[in-house]
Amino acid sequence: MDFESISAILSSLGYIGALLSGFLGSSSLFVALFPSFLIIPLLATQLNPIFVGILGGIGAGFGQYLHYYIGVGGRKILSPARKVQAASWRRRLDKYGVVIIFLFAATPLTPDDLIWIPLGIMNYPKIKALVVGIAGKITLYLIYSFTGWFGLDPIL
Repeated sequence: MDFESISAILSSLGYIGALLSGFLGSSSLFVALFPSFLIIPLLATQLNPIFVGILGGIGAGFGQYLHYYIGVGGRKILSPARKVQAASWRRRLDKYGVVIIFLFAATPLTPDDLIWIPLGIMNYPKIKALVVGIAGKITLYLIYSFTGWFGLDPIL
């Protein structure tokens, strides 16, 4: 399936297409296999860019949150010494974890898996991590969305 067919399918889904685009763009490990950074700006030219950005960010937040559970599963195979080490890192993250999660989520150049898998290993609070991750992704996807809304015609 090529980019144009994927774009047509997601465009026909409207706002649900934005949600799915965000989810598919963030749910793969280490390498984005789905170009949500291209689909979201295209959707924003046809739909309300605020809703496209918010729904895309929510989908992306849940997509990256799946990686947390990879870390939870990895915790089960850790030695007791490594679990103690992970607990010490968790105490360090209690102070700045929210900022770190937000920055990783709001930055397009970093793979979020670098933070989400260790968060699962450390048993970082799930809801806290999810809410901050979604807030970061909404910020990023609003930027994508408004890029399409304001600037896609001159780029094309």
